[in-house]
Amino acid sequence: MASERLDLRKVRLVLADLDGTLTVSRDSYKLDLETIAALRRLEKLGIKVGLVSGNSYPVLRGLATYLGLSGGVVAENGCVVYHSGTYVAVCEPLDRKIAKEFAEKFNLRESWQNEFRRFEYAFYPATVSQEMREWAEVRGLMIKSSGYAVHITKNPEGKGRGVRKLLEMVGIDKSYVLGLGDSDTDVEFFREVGVRVAVANADESLKSASDFITRSPSGEGVREIVEMIVEELEHE
Repeated sequence: MASERLDLRKVRLVLADLDGTLTVSRDSYKLDLETIAALRRLEKLGIKVGLVSGNSYPVLRGLATYLGLSGGVVAENGCVVYHSGTYVAVCEPLDRKIAKEFAEKFNLRESWQNEFRRFEYAFYPATVSQEMREWAEVRGLMIKSSGYAVHITKNPEGKGRGVRKLLEMVGIDKSYVLGLGDSDTDVEFFREVGVRVAVANADESLKSASDFITRSPSGEGVREIVEMIVEELEHE
């Protein structure tokens, strides 16, 4: 989609996925520091930035605090929401025994963050098999891969549930919100924002749900869209 067709003049909140979006690539956990600097530039210009991720709440809350991002946090793929001093859980807890059963049955390694999760759990490697899908369906669970890990939860709305709650807490209409993502786990999230941007190396399912696809991958692609937002602000 041509950039001139993307109207960024109304954007007042940017919500970004973390892994594969703000990192240097989709196979790295290293944050792209130039991208973080670009997001902080948005904050200085009055556009808030928040994080929407499958990571645990302590990880995202810490990152948002130390990176200077004030737009809030949606953790555990939509189950935990934080903004301006208020923490809200919007999903039904998932028994820890289920996570252990899943890991043992499919010979998976649990994420170190599972110790800090209550509503969804993550496992490695990141490939979802048909047998896993059937196992989850029988137990009324949702299962997806972020490209980094396999996630199981009781939440059928994914990140969308948490994003909807966050916008309610912020008091902003979705038309003023831009979402950034890279994986299939961001599809539900994109339904809750007004402008949907996928980085160049995103999953095809997310690209299909996007208004705009950057020319560059991961963090570099995020910088691309930030520059476009800044340009719009400078011409207002």
